[in-house]
Amino acid sequence: MDTTLDSAVSALLSQSKSLATISANLANSGTSGYKTVSTQFLSLLNDATGNSNSSTGSSTGGVSAVARQNVTQGGVLTSSTTSTDMAISGNGFFVVKDASGTHDYYTRDGEFSTDSSGNLYLNGTNYYLQGWQTDSSGSVTSGTLQTINVDKLASTSKATTTESLTSNLPAEAQSSVNSLSYTNDSGNSESLNYSWASTGTNTNGDNTYLVTVTPSNSSVTLDDGTTSGASALTYTVDTDSTGAIVSVTGTTGNAVGYTGTDLPTTITASDNTSASVDTSSETWSAVEANSGFSKSSSVTVYDSNGTAQAVPVTWTAAGDNSWIMTVSTPTDASGSTTTGTLSDASGATTSSYSYKVTFNSDGSLASTTPLSEMNGSSVSTAPTDSSGNPSVSVYGWSYTNSAGKAVTAAASSVSLNLGTAGKTDGLSQYNLGSTSPSVTVTATQDGYALGTLKSVAVTDGEVVATFSNGQSVPIYKVAVATFRNANGLDAMSSNVYDETGASGTSTLNQSGNGGAGTVQGNYLESSTVDTSTQFSDMITCQQAYSAGSQIITTSTQLFDSLMKALP
Repeated sequence: MDTTLDSAVSALLSQSKSLATISANLANSGTSGYKTVSTQFLSLLNDATGNSNSSTGSSTGGVSAVARQNVTQGGVLTSSTTSTDMAISGNGFFVVKDASGTHDYYTRDGEFSTDSSGNLYLNGTNYYLQGWQTDSSGSVTSGTLQTINVDKLASTSKATTTESLTSNLPAEAQSSVNSLSYTNDSGNSESLNYSWASTGTNTNGDNTYLVTVTPSNSSVTLDDGTTSGASALTYTVDTDSTGAIVSVTGTTGNAVGYTGTDLPTTITASDNTSASVDTSSETWSAVEANSGFSKSSSVTVYDSNGTAQAVPVTWTAAGDNSWIMTVSTPTDASGSTTTGTLSDASGATTSSYSYKVTFNSDGSLASTTPLSEMNGSSVSTAPTDSSGNPSVSVYGWSYTNSAGKAVTAAASSVSLNLGTAGKTDGLSQYNLGSTSPSVTVTATQDGYALGTLKSVAVTDGEVVATFSNGQSVPIYKVAVATFRNANGLDAMSSNVYDETGASGTSTLNQSGNGGAGTVQGNYLESSTVDTSTQFSDMITCQQAYSAGSQIITTSTQLFDSLMKALP
């Protein structure tokens, strides 16, 4: 009789536990990442050794109930309108720390919100999401997990380092180049081209020009008495306000060459035989200095403050399919105020420098050569990058910002990509058939203006910040923890788990790596609770509980009858 009562009572207790589990499941049917808990029933034996009594054939002493979780069962992923919500498709758990930051816990619940400090935390709890900090390209910068803070970059900007120029320089402009004809000793007619490129003013306030002399016949080399065997001769020419030439200084070969108040009167051209070209009758007035085709444009670069700066660039036709590209002192975006100071190849400050850009007969780019010109009493050579491309080299930026505050920016060097030699993927020279040709330059670059944080989203396991300047920058990678036996984790309140000896220690992976699932933003993992199954289990539990109650009632009645029957 006692055994009967014990079995019935154990049934009531076990079914009560089962009903409590069902109740918890139904209560969490809408909880993101919740895993259904089931009840496992185990039979009990009525003897101390746990062996059956073969003489009676009875071994049952009742039943016990044990909760059983299936943590590895994945829930359906549903879309979310909250940008910081996320779900793991596949194996693994989000890593969270409690408020003390001393212990790691794990969850499949991806309902994360931002606190007042910008930290992502599991909504309604004190558990904070962990990840690895990254640089702007998405590469992890530290192997140590950190609490993900979306305010890490309140603003962002990037100084320009490379800029690609695309333009067609009109071939018909070459006909406007000043030229001087001569007959060589072989009786052949040849000519020398003179291009005048305005380079601004010098320290005395004089107008300055870079004059480049090139032979129309590319096999001819030049000699001005100081430099021999040159394919081109360059001179810095200063003129006063009336256009009168103040000084002429030769700069070919990075050495101070010819000096005077006019261009050299004799230029020797080596053309199989030598011929002397007398230029003494030429009057190099301001009218002639300003004649020829020359157009100005500007390229925009961003400094280290994210401020847009304009760099004036002048294109001057130089004859023989060549152009002089002159880079001048940077200004603000309006072009009205000087904001930066150029530096030449040696690092010395200068107001401008130039390059000779040559094209092939088919209009494709042939070569780019840095030129030298006088900078005070020394020669200044145009800077190039490691690949030989022209460069906007700025010694430093100093200007007044939009708030009226005087600011400075770090020195910068911007490589100008003019295209591939032999191709027209950058600069080209074609005849446009225009009587008034122009130069329009399109520039693309890797810098961008200062922008403030606008929104945060999760993409492929990366926390990406989007700014008002249109830039999207990765700031963290979300950590995904995997376990040898995830069902051995210890379930805790707030839908989190703690590792145990049964689960093993966690292995941390990035999204989609090392057997870890992929982290998807704007999604949540639904609860794995099937309400219809739970209601069915509830009915079964209710019936079993009623049966156990009936056994106790019947057993009690039998016991009462037995007591009355005793003498």
